Amino acid sequence: MSSMRNAVARRPHRERAQPLERRRLGLLEKHKDYSLRSKDFNKKKAQLKSLRQKAADRNEDEFYFGMMSRKGAGSRIKDGKSWTGTLEGDRGNKAMDVDTVRLLKTQDLGYIRTMRQVVVKEIARLEEQVVLTRGLDRLDHDEDEEDGMDSEDDDLPVPSKPKAARKIVFMDDEEEREATMLDRLEAEQDDDEESGEDTAGADKDDSEEFERAKSLRRLQRQLENAKKKLKAFNDAEAHLEVQQAKMAKTATSGGNTRRGRKIMVRARKR
Repeated sequence: MSSMRNAVARRPHRERAQPLERRRLGLLEKHKDYSLRSKDFNKKKAQLKSLRQKAADRNEDEFYFGMMSRKGAGSRIKDGKSWTGTLEGDRGNKAMDVDTVRLLKTQDLGYIRTMRQVVVKEIARLEEQVVLTRGLDRLDHDEDEEDGMDSEDDDLPVPSKPKAARKIVFMDDEEEREATMLDRLEAEQDDDEESGEDTAGADKDDSEEFERAKSLRRLQRQLENAKKKLKAFNDAEAHLEVQQAKMAKTATSGGNTRRGRKIMVRARKR
C-alpha cells in the first residue's frame, strides 16, 4: 500500500508567500523563525534582569578590576599612564530633578556660610592673640628703657673686679701650706656659685623670649591658614550663588539658551 501511495502524484504543499504589497519587507516570517526570535528575546530579557539585579546589589564606592579594562572614554587602554582612574561620560547614574538639586544647593550654601562665620571668629581670635603677644614684647622693651633712664650710673663704665696682687707666701711646714690651699679653693668655689646664679637668671630670660617668639610664629602660621580657608569659603559661596541664580525658576542672571539666544533679564517694576 505504501508503494502504491507513493506512486500516485500528490499536490505539492507550498507555504504562504509574502503578499505583493509587502514584498519589499522581505520573506514572510514563519513559525520556526518566530520561535527562534522569541527564544532569543526571552534569553536576553532574563540576562538583562540578572545584570540589573547585580548592579543594584553592588556597592557604588567599591573598586572592581573591570574598571581597569573598560574600553571607551577615560580608560586605561585609551589614556595609558595618564589615566586618572575616573570614568568619563555616562555612568548610568540617575539624574535628579531640578527642584531637588536646587534644594541641595541651598543646603550647601547654608553650610558654607556657617563654616565661614566660624573661620571669621577664629581669625579675630588669632589676631587678638598676635596683638597681645607683640604688646607684651613692646611692654618688656619699654620697661627696660625706663630702667635705663632712671639709673644715671648706667652710662658710666662699670668698674671691673680688681685683681688680687700675686705674691709669694712662704710656709713653715707642709700642713700650713695645705690649709692655705684649701682656704683658697673654698673661696674660688663660692665665687663660681655666685656667677652661676647670675648666668642661670640670664638663661631663664633668654628661654622666655624664645618661647614667646615661637608662640608668635605659631600664631602667625595659624592666622595665614585661616585666611586661606576663608578665601576658599568665599569663592565657594560666590560660585554657589551664581549656580543658584541660574537654576531659579525665573531668569535672574544673563546667559544664553540652548539655541544660542541671549537671556534678557527684566528689572522688577517699581
